[in-house]
Amino acid sequence: MGKPRTAQVIALIAVPFLLLGCHVGPDYCGPPAARLAPSWENYGDETVRYLPPELPGWWMQFNDPVLDALISEAISQNLDLKVAAERIFQARAERCTVRSDLFPQLAQDGSYTYSKYATNSGGIGGVVGAVSSTAEQWSLGIGGSWEIDVFGRLQRLVEAADQDICVSIEDYRDTLIILMAEVATNYVEARSYQQRLQIARDNLKIQQQTLQYTHTRWKAELGTELDVVQAEANAESTASEIPSLEVGYKQALNRLSVLLGNPPGSVDQFLSERAPVPTPPTEIAVGIPAEILRQRPDIRRAEHELAAQTARIGGAIGELYPKFSITGSFGLDARTLSSLFDSNSITGSVGPTMQWNILNFGKFRCNVYIQESLQRQLCLQYQNTVLLAAEEVDNALVEYVRQKERRRNLLQAVAANQRSVDLSQKRYAGGDVSFQRVLDSQRSLLESQDSLALNEASIAVSLIQVYRALGGGWQGAEALAAQSTEVVAEVETN
Repeated sequence: MGKPRTAQVIALIAVPFLLLGCHVGPDYCGPPAARLAPSWENYGDETVRYLPPELPGWWMQFNDPVLDALISEAISQNLDLKVAAERIFQARAERCTVRSDLFPQLAQDGSYTYSKYATNSGGIGGVVGAVSSTAEQWSLGIGGSWEIDVFGRLQRLVEAADQDICVSIEDYRDTLIILMAEVATNYVEARSYQQRLQIARDNLKIQQQTLQYTHTRWKAELGTELDVVQAEANAESTASEIPSLEVGYKQALNRLSVLLGNPPGSVDQFLSERAPVPTPPTEIAVGIPAEILRQRPDIRRAEHELAAQTARIGGAIGELYPKFSITGSFGLDARTLSSLFDSNSITGSVGPTMQWNILNFGKFRCNVYIQESLQRQLCLQYQNTVLLAAEEVDNALVEYVRQKERRRNLLQAVAANQRSVDLSQKRYAGGDVSFQRVLDSQRSLLESQDSLALNEASIAVSLIQVYRALGGGWQGAEALAAQSTEVVAEVETN
């Protein structure tokens, strides 16, 4: 009778191994087709080229050493970036926990029990007058189980965990892109505020000189008190703009400090000397829309999320099938410590088990429907991410091109207003025009100069947004980070 039972046990154990290699659930076959135009619009600007863009170190195209240094510091010190890096480590650790289910799970245990029995109730075993009313029990053992992944349920969960690692890596790269764009944008704004402050102070100085001139003429009875009051109002109005500009400048500096992982005020001395707004390159290359599919981390992340969810469908389907496991235990059990390690104290067991949630079949089938719905949602989300990316690029391009066109008009306006100020002052001195003409020309000059300074910053910022929308910079940023931190050494190339 022993041999047939042994054969049956061997057959039961062998069945799961014969079924190995089967993976339930759908295989990932790539993202859905993306709807993209064949090329970007250049909006009539011949400086926009459809050549492969130089994105790895786009900030270097501004030829500004201070900007280069700020971005390098931010890459090595920014706290949001460090958090994103930690999420990579977390995803890898979670993958290890999922993968460990593919191997035998072992647990060690040991115990000691001391028991005392009441002799008045019949003693041990109910025998009145038993020799001893106490007993000891020593045990030491190891037990374990191994789920044989017959239908590939666990392998699907490992596949999902692998894709989750890729998602965390793309999140890190997306954080890099956002960080570099924010550093560059705030740096441009800081330089713009410096320029606008200088314009306001220069105009205030001229207006104060005009005020003094009108006061002298009034005292000499060559002008009127109205001229003096108007000149004073003009100068005070310009002076009132300076504090607002100083607030904006300080806020840009504080933002830069925090982006660099430092307390507010840390970069004030670094940018204490006034410098012009970084000059964009004369030509830019934007490539073709299809390239953003492999350049933008948010699109790559959406694809990895879709792949992970596809694998989770297989994990859910696997719950509908029986689970085969091998369980066993080995240990020592004795009444005294001295005899615990005798051969007669050895205990053990081993055997196959099967578990099938057939009575909860409806519950697990509904979970499959949930996972399939989540996959369809991620398909739609991927397509929407691609469309939003294309929209961002196109919006940034039109902003860049139109701001360049506006700059040409503003340059002419500044030149004309400067000429108007010179002429009005001369003609006022000769008594040919009223002082109101002088005030109007001074106000127009200040407005046009301030608008030109804002426009120069807008051109630089819009180009930064073009590079950000194209998904550029993370390649070069990872190379910089690898020189100063161990974080990117852990980032896999995908």
